[in-house]
Amino acid sequence: MRFDAAGALWADEGRTLLVADLHLGYGWAQRRRGELGPVVEGETRERLLRLVEAGRPERLVLVGDIVHAPRPAAEERAMIAQTLTALRDRTELVCVLGNHDRAFSTEFPEFPAVAEWRTSGVRVVHGDVLPTGPLEGVVTVVGHFHPAVRVKTASGASQKMAAFLEGRGLLVLPAFSDFSAGCDMRREMPEELRRWFGASAVRAVVTDGKRLLELQIGRPKPRRKPEVPPWVRARQG
Repeated sequence: MRFDAAGALWADEGRTLLVADLHLGYGWAQRRRGELGPVVEGETRERLLRLVEAGRPERLVLVGDIVHAPRPAAEERAMIAQTLTALRDRTELVCVLGNHDRAFSTEFPEFPAVAEWRTSGVRVVHGDVLPTGPLEGVVTVVGHFHPAVRVKTASGASQKMAAFLEGRGLLVLPAFSDFSAGCDMRREMPEELRRWFGASAVRAVVTDGKRLLELQIGRPKPRRKPEVPPWVRARQG
């Protein structure tokens, strides 16, 4: 398997491309929730189409959260359908359902979707519900967690960067969406991932969209509890 600085994974000797968490329609969904700014969709669609055009995979696997929200507006549905059609015209398209895709099969029936996709050596699920554990000789690939790692730049400033995580037979993809801030895996690793990784060291490969940098983030740590202000601690004592 090979990591791509665009935030994707190449598998099967480059024949299969996997990306997670596109969240297509994010801008329209935010408008429906009351945001009054312009509908901005970022460049998720264009980046993915460029990646497919350049790499020419035989197959593209979307690892869940293909869309951001159900009940799309007419323009939103048209954009999502056009994006998926453009991808399907270029390669075999496999849609794996995520927790944001709860109505995907009803609203986009022209794009058949599955809960899990497998080959002899790869198991792909979205990750909102993790399998019970590793399978011998099989890599489990998930999205969902939007992993990121905060690193220091040459100037000494701190920057949060999207990351791939790998350990104990599990590979977590970064979110491909332009609107993902990411969850800092050094400070806020979710409990489900900590249970899976156990005491194993976790390999992290961060990307700025153009370059990859490998890190070891060590033994997974729990989410940090919110700090209790001194006056609250005094009252509790």
